[in-house]
Parts: sequence; structure tokens; C-alpha cells
Amino acid sequence: MENRTTASLLIGFVLMTLIAAVFGYLYYHERAITSQQEKDLETRITDLAISEMKLDSISKQLDLRIAQVRKLGGSVTELEKIKAQLEADRSALRRGNNFLTARINEYETFLTKKDSEIARLSGENKTLSNRNETLTVVNTSLLEEKELLTDSLTDVLSKATDLEAKVNMASAMRARGVKVYAISAKGRVREGEGIKARRVDNIRVEFSLEKNPLTAQETKRIYLKILDPQGATLADASLGSGVFQYAGSEQTYTLSKDVYYSNSDQEVSILYNRTQEFQKGTYTVELYAEGQKIGTGTFSVK
Repeated sequence: MENRTTASLLIGFVLMTLIAAVFGYLYYHERAITSQQEKDLETRITDLAISEMKLDSISKQLDLRIAQVRKLGGSVTELEKIKAQLEADRSALRRGNNFLTARINEYETFLTKKDSEIARLSGENKTLSNRNETLTVVNTSLLEEKELLTDSLTDVLSKATDLEAKVNMASAMRARGVKVYAISAKGRVREGEGIKARRVDNIRVEFSLEKNPLTAQETKRIYLKILDPQGATLADASLGSGVFQYAGSEQTYTLSKDVYYSNSDQEVSILYNRTQEFQKGTYTVELYAEGQKIGTGTFSVK
């Protein structure tokens, strides 16, 4: 009986030892698994934090490059598309999806590529700016030269005009010794000072054309103006009156006559037959040719 009791105790002790060993193994194994999980969790959290920091940095760099490209006048469509994709990846990362290592590398490669494009675009803009500056300088120089040429041309034209005026004046004919005679109906001739109105039927103007080697020897049209005591020009279209140009305006003439200029102090006379009686007072006679006044005279009627 005693032997059976001893055997039972020995068997119980062995079983308890085995159970203790099994529990011990299970306990230490479970502890090992938990420690590994803690290490994995720490690693995961660290990776998530690093990825978040990288994505945040890339997002700021994208904003900077978008601003640079806009300032340079380039297209930001691709940059904005990448920025939208990056924000979506950041949202996924915050939900625990840590699969972005390769994507982050792609973003960094994209930024490097864009830096090269921005540098090229900046260089092109600088070249264009330099060209614009050069064109501005050239344009300013051309404007200055144009102003100088305009001033020179104006000066030349002014001098040419003055010279032409002087030449015209120098080459103009001169009527010397202008005399006016009154002719009565009976043919009696009286020099035109103090002529009685009833004795004036025709007026004859006589003068000589001076020699002038600068004046072309050709037919010249001479215009006669007779101004009454009030300064009005005696004019009657039926007697040959008309208009001519003088000093840039139209002038009325009393009578005109074509004369061949022979450059020989030739004598010229112009006869004017007025149908109306002359008023009392002093009359003025003016002679014109080729845009110049060539002589004057007077006569009086009492």
C-alpha cells in the first residue's frame, strides 16, 4: 500500500514538471513574439513619419516650382497634376498605407527633372530679355537718328526753299520807269497826274523790262492791277480780267498780256479801255509776273 502511494506521488510530480515546462515554453515564446511586434510597430511608425516629412518637403518644393514656372511664363499643368497626386498619397499615408518609398523616389526624380526645365526656361527668358534690351537700345538709336535726319532734312528743305526764293527773286523781271497815260476819245494823250475824269477813256501803262541774265528768254505773262482810290481792283471779265496766284493766295487782275522777254531793256505797253467813268482820286498800278511784283506806278483823276 505504501509502495503504491509513493509511485502515485512520483508520477504526479513528473506530470507537474512537464506541465510547468510546457507553460514555461509557451510563456517565453509568447513574450518573444510580442517584443518582435513592438519592434516592427516602432519601425513602421518611424517609416510613416519619415515618409510624411519627405512628402511635406516635396509638396513645398512643388509649390515653389509652380510659382517659378508661372513667373517665367511656362505651363504648370504637369506640376499641378503631380501636386494633386502627392496630396492623395499623403492622405493614404495618414491612413496607415506605408507603401510610398518608390513613389517618393519618383517625386524626387520629377523635381530634379523640373529643375533642369526651369533652368532652361529661365535662360531662355534671360536671352529674350537681353534681346529686348538690345532692340530697345537699337530702336532708341534709330529714333535719335531719325530725329537728326528729320531735323537735317527740314533744315535742308528750309535752306532749299530760301535758296529757291532767292533765285526766283534774283531771276525775276523788273519793270523800270512805270508811267501811266490817259487817252481821250479823240486820241489825245496826257500823262496820268491830275487828269480830268471826262478826258479819260483809255489808260496806257508803259514800262521797260530790265536786263537780267538770270531770267529765261521766253514768253512771260504780265498781270496788270489797277486799284481805285478805295483800294479795290478794277475788274471786268468781259475786258479780260481774271485771277492769278501771288504769295499763296488768289489775286484779281485787271488785264494781262503775254510778252516775249528778250533781255534787252525792251519797252512794253498795256492798254486798258474802261467803259465806265473813272472816279476822282489817286489810282495805283501794280505789275506782276511769275509770282513776283515787278513794278508799280500811280495816276490821279480830278
